[in-house]
Amino acid sequence: MNLLALIIVGILAILVLIQIFPTAKFVSLFYSPNQQNIENDQLPKAAVVLSLRGADPFLADCIHGLLNQNYPEYKVHIVVDSQEDPAWKIVNDTICQSQATHIQVSPLVLRHSTCSLKNSALVQAIQELDDSYKVVAIIDADVVPHSDWLRELVAPLADEEIGVTTGNRWYVPHGSQWGSLVRSVWNSAGVVSMYVYNAAWGGSMAIKLSVLHQAQLLEKWTQALSTDALIGKALKELGLKLKFVPTVMIVNREECQLSGCLRFMTRQLLTTRLYHPCWILSMIHALITTLPLVLAIVLLPYSLLQGDFNAAALFASGFVGYILTMGLLLTILEQSVQQVVRGYDETTRYFSFQFIAKFLLAIPLAQIVSTVATVLAILKQKFEWRGVVYQIKAPYNIRLIEYHPYQISLQLIDRKASII
Repeated sequence: MNLLALIIVGILAILVLIQIFPTAKFVSLFYSPNQQNIENDQLPKAAVVLSLRGADPFLADCIHGLLNQNYPEYKVHIVVDSQEDPAWKIVNDTICQSQATHIQVSPLVLRHSTCSLKNSALVQAIQELDDSYKVVAIIDADVVPHSDWLRELVAPLADEEIGVTTGNRWYVPHGSQWGSLVRSVWNSAGVVSMYVYNAAWGGSMAIKLSVLHQAQLLEKWTQALSTDALIGKALKELGLKLKFVPTVMIVNREECQLSGCLRFMTRQLLTTRLYHPCWILSMIHALITTLPLVLAIVLLPYSLLQGDFNAAALFASGFVGYILTMGLLLTILEQSVQQVVRGYDETTRYFSFQFIAKFLLAIPLAQIVSTVATVLAILKQKFEWRGVVYQIKAPYNIRLIEYHPYQISLQLIDRKASII
């Protein structure tokens, strides 16, 4: 038993060491000098596209943020799934209050049966743009952009070698629901992984229109479930780079239950399975990371019952050491992100003793839930999101098999189920 305990402790130590370097590299981005400010006349005309189905909790704030960007020439294009959608009224009421004119709202006209509704909406909006637009920024409804969001996202595209810029989301829930904490922990690690794998996040992303057309992304989007997962391969084929912009890290304060967290993770991992070239590595990493942790948890009480206190001490030290070290890395990540969000008057997380205790317990729970989500993502042949069901036969063989307009009743069901 002592030998097994030493092996498990050794594996946990190696797993921690492996994660220190990419975390340190990611953190260093937040302490690097800010990019040089670009004059207004050097910023290209931009379109911001927002696809909506259902009214997200902070939708009105999202629209207010989009309408008040510190950017010389841009237009917001919102495509709502239908005029019956609860988002339709919120969008139009918000526009009336602001009396904005640089915004266009349209219902989704053509729902391609071979891709996600979001992709159908993006294709519809982008195909309507004239040649005066040079950049398209894509945003999700759970993003509340600060006033310089578009400017900071577009500015790096002045470099000819950069085709796409991206930020990411950072979950900072107000409450202490286990689902919210687990999702926050899992997403924090996921943000670092996305940076390492050079992956874009379609909730806060900008792309040159010339690159979009050269890569034939509109055609590819009409055959795919994901928007952002196709970006990396497209850029590689064109010999261009993706740039992560730390200043457009976006705080998300939505809450969810553990069941909603599992569905969220499964959806994210499903698109990774379908389109990410490193899916196999991600899957192996999830399983290898969780297995020794679970073994330590299970064998610790077993060793105590058997009177093998040396082995029990090893299992306990390995488990506690792993959790504390991961907690430290996550705290460093949190403090780094706060360097950005503090500049935009965002209220950051409050670290009470009770929160820290639950946060540390959420670390092994997140790995266990992630493993379950990984297995579900492997097995899934259907994908459901807000009442829409897709059949998945292959990455580019998607079928929309169940659709109906989003209603208030569905909105209430989604809130109760904590589906985001």
